[in-house]
Amino acid sequence: MPVWLLKWAVGLLPADRVGWGYAMLGELDRIEGRSGRWRFALGCVAGVMLVPPWGPVGPIAALAAVAPGSALVLGFGFVHFGLAANPWNWVLLVILAALVMGSIVSVSVLLRWPGVGRLGLVGGLFVAAAWLAFSGFTWAGIISPYSAGAWSGPALLIGVPLVVGVGGAWRSESALVGRRAARLAGVSAGLAMFFVSTIAVVAIDGGLRDPGAGVAGGVSEAFSNVAMLFLMFLPLATATIGWVAATATAHLRSGALAQRTRDSISTPKAAGRVAEGSQSRTIGGLLLRAAVVVMAVALFFQAR
Repeated sequence: MPVWLLKWAVGLLPADRVGWGYAMLGELDRIEGRSGRWRFALGCVAGVMLVPPWGPVGPIAALAAVAPGSALVLGFGFVHFGLAANPWNWVLLVILAALVMGSIVSVSVLLRWPGVGRLGLVGGLFVAAAWLAFSGFTWAGIISPYSAGAWSGPALLIGVPLVVGVGGAWRSESALVGRRAARLAGVSAGLAMFFVSTIAVVAIDGGLRDPGAGVAGGVSEAFSNVAMLFLMFLPLATATIGWVAATATAHLRSGALAQRTRDSISTPKAAGRVAEGSQSRTIGGLLLRAAVVVMAVALFFQAR
C-alpha cells in the first residue's frame, strides 16, 4: 500500500519533477519496517500535495482563498448568532471544515492532471454562473436556488452537468480528461457557491425558517443546508452526470471517426456490421446508465 500510494502521488508530478518522484520511490525501497514505510510515504504524499498546483495562477489563488474566507464568515456567524451554546453546532463546524478541506484537496489533485485544469475551471465558472443566475442574484435565492421554478432543479443538477461533460470531452477529445474536468468543475463550483452562500446566510440571518424557530437555530440549519447542497450534492451530481455525458460523447466521437475511416478505406461490410453492433451495445449501455442517473435525480426531487 505505501508503494501504491507513493506511485499515485508521483503520477501527479509534472514532467520536470518526475525524477524527484523516482528518487522518493527508490528511497522507499531502502526503508525497513511497516511503520517507517508508511511515515515516509505519507510524508512524500503531503509534500507533493502541498506544492502549489501548476496552471492558471489567478483561478488557483481565488480557490485557495475560499477556505480561509469561508472560515472567517463561519466564525463570525458562530460568534454573532451565539451558535456555541448548542453542542451540535460544534459538530457541524467540524463537519464543515472537513468538507471544505476535502474539496480543496480534490481540487489540488485534479489540477495536476494534464489537460484538466483549464477545462475544469472554465466548467466550474459555467456551473457557478448558472447557479447564480437561477438564484436571481439575491441572498435568499442563493440559499434556496430551487425557488426559481419547477425546472430549476433539473436544469441545475442535470442540464448544466450534461453541458460540462459534453463540452469537456468534445474539447479535449478524451473521455478521461472530460470526466476529470467534470469532477473539477463540480468541486470548484461547489466551493465558490458555498463561500457565497455562507455570506448570504449571515446577511439575512439564515433566511426563511419555521414559525417559532429562533435566529440561532435558523442560521445553524441554513449553514447545514448550504453545506449539503454545495459541498456534497452539487459536486456529486456534476461529477456523475458529467461522467456519463463525457463518456458517451467520446464514444460517439470516436465511433464517427472510425466510421469515416472505414468508409475511406472500403472496409468489408461484415466487419463494419460487427463494429457497428459493438458500438451500439456500448452506446446502449451508456444511455442506460444516463437514464438511471436521471431517474434517481428525478425521484429525489419528487421526494422533496
